[in-house]
Amino acid sequence: MNNMKTIFLCLAILIFLVGGVSNAGTYLDSAHGNSTYGVDRTSTTQYATGHCAHCHEQHASIGGDEPSPDSPAGPDDYLLFSDNHTSQTVNFCFGCHRGTVGGYQTGGLVNRSYSYRAGGWTSDTLDNILQAFTYGPPASTTSSSHKLDDIKTFITGKWGYTANSNPCIACHNPHAVQGDPANSASSAKSSGTRGYPVSLPSDHADKYVWDVYGDDAGEKMSNYVYQAPYRSGSTSIYEPDGSTTTTDGTNLTDYVTLCTDCHHYSPTPVSTRLGNTNLRDIDWAASVHGGKASWSKTDADERKLPYKAEEKNYVLACTDCHEPHGSPNYCYLIRKEVNGATTAVAADTNTDWDTLCTRCHTYTHESNSCINCHYHGALHESNPNQPLF
Repeated sequence: MNNMKTIFLCLAILIFLVGGVSNAGTYLDSAHGNSTYGVDRTSTTQYATGHCAHCHEQHASIGGDEPSPDSPAGPDDYLLFSDNHTSQTVNFCFGCHRGTVGGYQTGGLVNRSYSYRAGGWTSDTLDNILQAFTYGPPASTTSSSHKLDDIKTFITGKWGYTANSNPCIACHNPHAVQGDPANSASSAKSSGTRGYPVSLPSDHADKYVWDVYGDDAGEKMSNYVYQAPYRSGSTSIYEPDGSTTTTDGTNLTDYVTLCTDCHHYSPTPVSTRLGNTNLRDIDWAASVHGGKASWSKTDADERKLPYKAEEKNYVLACTDCHEPHGSPNYCYLIRKEVNGATTAVAADTNTDWDTLCTRCHTYTHESNSCINCHYHGALHESNPNQPLF
């Protein structure tokens, strides 16, 4: 009942949107609440773009031409117009985030991969979130995606999430999320089109002040010694927004903190795809790609640009190598474009993994494949206190 009261209050506050633009606020500054390109369900023409009623139905139906109420007993806890979450492919958010065909959003809705948005890899054909989450079993055994049911299981009972919470809101606050780039499917990010789409999972503990993460000082990769990778096909333009001068992470969300909210939690999330096993505990502070001191003259010689500077213990962002939703690569959401060129991890083989690692390393010091020794949590044989990755 408290959830219903919250929604009714939201609807009352924003009712003036029916006649025009309301005063700015967190929701009205979000991608969903924007009065020009926000939520706009085709069957609710009586409401202005950005109005709450495009997602939340006060009496469980509007006009009778939209999906049936959530269950025979009536609407769900959040008064959504369809099921909140059912499976990897049936989720309330996918009602709109499914491309230009078959969705409820007027005009369709295109969302590109991180390799496209940040890396500028325009050869990528992925154009919607539903497609990204259909990567991986059972839809495919040659690609990978975050498993929504596993996320739902993990967050339930933590930080104010319940068994009724949608797994998408583990990382996104639907009432604050911004487009990145804002309202643009035809180009990669630029400094003038930036937005901040994610929210820190643990901040949901106080859901009444839960906001986007990465837009404020102290929430950037510049908290660390960071070097931005190249964009696709370039040795002078950098992620995430095509800058030629900003490379220190002042323009990039601190994805280390965001991702390790779950991936450094104890116990770590369980992967049903990997046989109901716990994922590796990713302690970025103790990782060579994280805060662990790792520089040596040999190491620097075996790095490729732009990471070749000596005496630098660079901390990578998780998104430098991983897609957030799904990837056509077989393993662990590995991006198809990393540091300026493509990868091809089509199967869990040594050769395929080398296409990732050699985007930044030469690895001339070993005849073995990278993955034989290097992975999250691996330790040096002669020094168990020295992580290899």
